[in-house]
Amino acid sequence: METHGVASMPEHRRTTRPRTVAAVLAGSNLSLSASVFGWLPVTYGLNWWQVVTATIAGTVLGLLMAAPLALLGYRSGTSSTVASGAFFGVRGRLLSSAIGMVLSLGYVAVAVWTAGEAVVAVTGAGDQPLVHLAIALAVTGLAVFGFDVLTRLNRWLIPVMAVTFTAGVAAFWDDFDVTWTAGPYVMDGAAGTWILALVTAGLSGPVAYVTMLGDFTRYVSPLRHRPGAVMAATAAGLFCGLVVPALFGAFLAIAARAGDSYLPAVVAAAPGWYAPFILAGGVLGSLGAAGVPLYNMGLELHGMWPRLSRVAGTTLVAAATLCLLFLGRHTMQDAVTGFVVVLTVITVPWAVIALIGHLRSGGYDVRDLQVHRKGGTGGRYWFTGGWNRPALLAWLAGAAVGLLDADSTFYTGPLVALTGGYDVSYLLAGALSGGLYVLLSPRREQEPVPDWRQVYYWPAVRLPDGKAETGERQHAVATLEP
Repeated sequence: METHGVASMPEHRRTTRPRTVAAVLAGSNLSLSASVFGWLPVTYGLNWWQVVTATIAGTVLGLLMAAPLALLGYRSGTSSTVASGAFFGVRGRLLSSAIGMVLSLGYVAVAVWTAGEAVVAVTGAGDQPLVHLAIALAVTGLAVFGFDVLTRLNRWLIPVMAVTFTAGVAAFWDDFDVTWTAGPYVMDGAAGTWILALVTAGLSGPVAYVTMLGDFTRYVSPLRHRPGAVMAATAAGLFCGLVVPALFGAFLAIAARAGDSYLPAVVAAAPGWYAPFILAGGVLGSLGAAGVPLYNMGLELHGMWPRLSRVAGTTLVAAATLCLLFLGRHTMQDAVTGFVVVLTVITVPWAVIALIGHLRSGGYDVRDLQVHRKGGTGGRYWFTGGWNRPALLAWLAGAAVGLLDADSTFYTGPLVALTGGYDVSYLLAGALSGGLYVLLSPRREQEPVPDWRQVYYWPAVRLPDGKAETGERQHAVATLEP
């Protein structure tokens, strides 16, 4: 069982290859729960080719932000949210943790819901809450055991889900019609509906990972692997893991004419021989799809309250996920759409600020990032009381304006009319936050970030007893305890 929390990863444990990161990202998404995001655009009234173009365009747009942000964990040896303290402040990292936890909470709920739907639809089990509880317990066990177990599981899931998807194409091929639509456009015209699909089926996928990529890339050593390989592996893993199941979900929804419900309609239209594939894909695939974000939430909670272990944090957030699932399971279609739109709008500004900050620095003072773990203060990332106010103000302004221009099936912001009736909230949010961050936080000359591979001196850091921590900085693997 993994016991390492968010402390900087010692070099001797950074043995993961970039291709392993790609396998985890791809395998954890090759599931029927991820295919839900391909079903959603079909319910909006789009045909096959409209769904394809929206999904691919949105995913590529999201990868332009997500792939470079994989370097936060790679450079710092810690989680993305802790590394973001370099831009938002040591205490400002709590904003990152909150965003990451809400993102993960929603996606875990979707994965567990999908698995429960598959079991009930195929077997006819009447007690759905018990089914969801059993699946949630299995997912919690995987997340508690940690990264190594998730890595092995996702390597095994890739061929299993590949067979499930291939068999699904064969089972439904004769019923597939690229021109079929579930009904009229849910938004005002084809363009507005296509933009909604671009966000829900495309952009939201990579954006959902921006706060958790460091959980995996922190295991990759900068001494043995180049940053380009890490970004390429991240992009490849996310593209395959997000686009393939989304398009498979759209294919199933169109072939099964699943306009109002997803898996029940698919099971009803499927030939009998494919039912076991739906059951296996729904349950096994969701273990990986839910295990990765649940693992992330455990780390986030540990990062917010260091005295709370990762295992205890994982168990607590699993219980919270079940509560969220039971509250929203009867209106899952609208709940997922609303969740995706809102979370994308508030996460994009964070990602833009973190990306600009990383491009400015490129390196991290690993000790100063971790000052909060001992209850200390000071260091180069302390800013004002632990908060970088310009970065937080830039995020708040971008997120607020983005929400005012958001447009979905349940909410239309007042600024939508000023942008031609189209939802460009994520563009406005990202551009405004990035511009304000650059203006309010002009690049200043600072001391070079120490090379953690060498012996060096720590800048003074204030500990709770008021004494300054000084003295020789030793090699990171010796000084940074788990």
